[in-house]
Amino acid sequence: MGFNLIDMVRERFTGNVVQQMGSALGEDPSTLTKALPGAIAAVGGSVVERGSTEAGAQRLMSQLNEGGYTGPDAGSEDALSPDTVERGQGMLNGLFGDKLGMLGSVLGRTGGFSNPKSASGLLAVVAPMVMGVIGKHVRDNRMSPSGLSQLLGSQRSLLSAAMPAGLGGILGTGGTGPRVVEEVHETRTVPSVETVRRQQPIERPPVHAEPRKQNLSWVIPVALLALLAGWFLTRGKREAPRREQATATQPAQPSRTEEPARPAPDDTGVGGAGTTGTRAPAVVQDAQAMRQAIDSGASSFILGGVNFDEGSAALTPQSDASVGQLASVLREKPDARVRIAGHTDSTGDPAANRQLAQRRAEAVRSALVEDGIPASRVDVAAVGSEKPVADNDTTQGRDMNRRIEVQMLSR
Repeated sequence: MGFNLIDMVRERFTGNVVQQMGSALGEDPSTLTKALPGAIAAVGGSVVERGSTEAGAQRLMSQLNEGGYTGPDAGSEDALSPDTVERGQGMLNGLFGDKLGMLGSVLGRTGGFSNPKSASGLLAVVAPMVMGVIGKHVRDNRMSPSGLSQLLGSQRSLLSAAMPAGLGGILGTGGTGPRVVEEVHETRTVPSVETVRRQQPIERPPVHAEPRKQNLSWVIPVALLALLAGWFLTRGKREAPRREQATATQPAQPSRTEEPARPAPDDTGVGGAGTTGTRAPAVVQDAQAMRQAIDSGASSFILGGVNFDEGSAALTPQSDASVGQLASVLREKPDARVRIAGHTDSTGDPAANRQLAQRRAEAVRSALVEDGIPASRVDVAAVGSEKPVADNDTTQGRDMNRRIEVQMLSR
């Protein structure tokens, strides 16, 4: 019998389980039974997308192992346990982010729920069950990350077909089964002979090709000047990440004291990526340095190695390592609570900078939750450009001011 994620998860929701869930959520059990495949498809679809790349499968495998989903009790999670529900609620932000509200609305409407919040409650129970079923299959078959990625890929069409109308568009996983088939046929339409004939003249050498060759004498110098100007403009941006990396791995180099003077830090403890002042937070990137910062009583530190695409809150692939190290340390310290504070430079509108800082802090928080850290242990704050640590008039200063700061709330 082949692996069918929806059926295997649905088997975990026996009549007694659905009955008790209905009582807890205030919904008719038959309504929950009807909505269950769509909820499984939503959670499973998000997991499939995250495990579709080699790096994503590696990350998902780590989450399965560290969450106990590949352990001896894998596949036997209690759907009605408060601990299971709490873990599931922590997973939802990592799986769906800011789409959770829209997803719950669609699922609640198509499922016929009387209470809009019931859809989120159902998803919170389904998420750990999905991870348990996948983890048990990984354990029983001793699967590698590559095998896990292939397993998830085999479920893509099944999950897409089970999603209620409109859900695939929200999650970015495509529409329902029939719509996908129609779109594939349209994209493979063979061009007609007449279309090919119309396109052929475009490939013939243009009449003005020779004059273009004559103009190369001035085009080439202009292009070289443009390239040279671009090199000078981007040189500072290329060198700043290297300075930050060198600081994170070799914090004691004397040359750091020769950098441009920064504004004196205040009592809130702010710092710039790439430097460590006497009172500003240190830039840390590896797990050992994070442990030392927390154990030493530091109020905050800069999370080195975390970068975003310009003007967006999308974490770069290289940022996964630093966020993953922080998640690992927080798992070792179950009583620790942190606040992720986003800082920007002063370029652009201050209000827009605060919004960008908020989204970036939330992106780091979502990555931590996805790594198994309960959402209740991670706060976010948007500082924006209000607390610079360097001159915003220079490229290097702006690079230093753009940073993610981890503030300790409890240890």
